[in-house]
Amino acid sequence: MYASGMDKNLIDEDWKYLCQYLPENLSELAKATGAVERWRNIKNGEELLRIILAYAMEDLSLRSTAAWSTQTALELKDTSVLHRLRKAPPLLERVLAHLLTHRLRAEPAPGPEFRINDATVLSIPGSEGTDWRLHAVYDPAHCCLRRVEITDHQGGERLDRDQPRPGDIVCGDRGLAHARGIHAVTEAGAYVLLRMHWQNIRLHDAQGQALDMDQTLKRADAGDTETTVYVPLDDKTPVPGRLLIRPLPTEAASRNRQRLRRNAAQKGRTPSATALRLAGYFCVLTTLPKALASDDVVLELYRIRWQIEMFFKRCKGLLHFDQLRAFDPDLVRTYCMAKLIEVALIQCLHEEAISFSPWGVPRCRSLAA
Repeated sequence: MYASGMDKNLIDEDWKYLCQYLPENLSELAKATGAVERWRNIKNGEELLRIILAYAMEDLSLRSTAAWSTQTALELKDTSVLHRLRKAPPLLERVLAHLLTHRLRAEPAPGPEFRINDATVLSIPGSEGTDWRLHAVYDPAHCCLRRVEITDHQGGERLDRDQPRPGDIVCGDRGLAHARGIHAVTEAGAYVLLRMHWQNIRLHDAQGQALDMDQTLKRADAGDTETTVYVPLDDKTPVPGRLLIRPLPTEAASRNRQRLRRNAAQKGRTPSATALRLAGYFCVLTTLPKALASDDVVLELYRIRWQIEMFFKRCKGLLHFDQLRAFDPDLVRTYCMAKLIEVALIQCLHEEAISFSPWGVPRCRSLAA
């Protein structure tokens, strides 16, 4: 859309075509969200959003963005571009919400959804730690995002960031395995399917006593791999669930333990005997009744969780989502939200291509596959 050397008329036509997916009241939204106080060189919301997307989608510097605006007859200085970008996050949140809600979910599929919750780490230039997190809810059946949220490093992973509907299945890795989130999903009438985290969740047996992990693992070794458990939470009725445990093959268990020792050594620690023992098992916790999903079905469903990892990988590899170029928190939010708008627009174009294709292009061929 902004590639150099392309005919300007073609670029403008492409932009006008994309505008059909955007909110019709962009100018009003820009005013209402505080992204604009006075228009000056920019005449409307479409021009403002185009500047923002040029900065993020083409990974332009402030000076290059200002030069690009001059070529499009907007004639902004880099200081003006910086001011516009800093005030843009609330507007971009509204635009992204429109794309996710009104475009990607224009025809929601009947019945419950399989919702994969996860987060990926984003780092500012020169940092090797966690500076920001992108929290996402991904629908593997339609290969698209359902919800997104950008937080700083203090924004931990939580299931209650999502808003599932009754009957939905909420899937997540062990980082999301917390009692509060499990209760929140259950209260919404949905089910959880999580990798078990023995340090984060206290499980009780039918008598209300703490689950004996040692005996549970011994029974799993003997072939009794399902245990009825209860997830307690202060002042709330414990949530019943099923703990499924599968002993791993010897080679896989050895690899897990080597990885555990290596990661611990990098942090100057020594893994506990319990952690090393648990590395030899695959443990899943679910609130799905057995009448809805057998043990084997539950384990197969959990395999689908890898789809969100592939989604993050494509976003970072193809759209350079992880290459943050700013330290300013407002610029970081603008950059991330604009990149997510790019993802949503690609999904809209892909859905349109499917509707016109006589071959029925598979959904998995899109960026969001």
